[in-house]
Amino acid sequence: MRHQKKVIIIAMLVVIFVLLVSISSWYVQLLIESGTVCSCAIPLPILFPIIASIGLLIGTLIYYMFSPGNQKICVDKESILMFFGNVEREIMDVIISNKGETTQARIVRLTGFPRVKVFRSLEKLRMKGIIEKESKGKTNTIRLSEGVAELLQ
Repeated sequence: MRHQKKVIIIAMLVVIFVLLVSISSWYVQLLIESGTVCSCAIPLPILFPIIASIGLLIGTLIYYMFSPGNQKICVDKESILMFFGNVEREIMDVIISNKGETTQARIVRLTGFPRVKVFRSLEKLRMKGIIEKESKGKTNTIRLSEGVAELLQ
């Protein structure tokens, strides 16, 4: 609903600007046809910069209204975990509980799942871009991807 209000306000601003330009053009045309261009209430050298300034103001307002801003979205752990299956949910719970970074061996130990099941689930999560996996010798460090970690801050 909020987006619709912005669109309506912006449409109204554009319509008002077009109306001002149309009226100004008509006013100038009447003065030219009557031969009294020099005696108009608003001198022509000032009229067009005023119209241009109004156009810039309207453009700035449109940009401001549609810019996303610096709103940060934070999501609680349970909201994220509800999108995963049972195995992936427990693995993600371990990773999140360890501040977004842990080892694959620790995940196996804390969840009680077989190593192969953990490996396959981690590969699925990695392919989806949810986690990152870094090999350090015989140990794999598992961490949340940057985007997921930002959601949980």
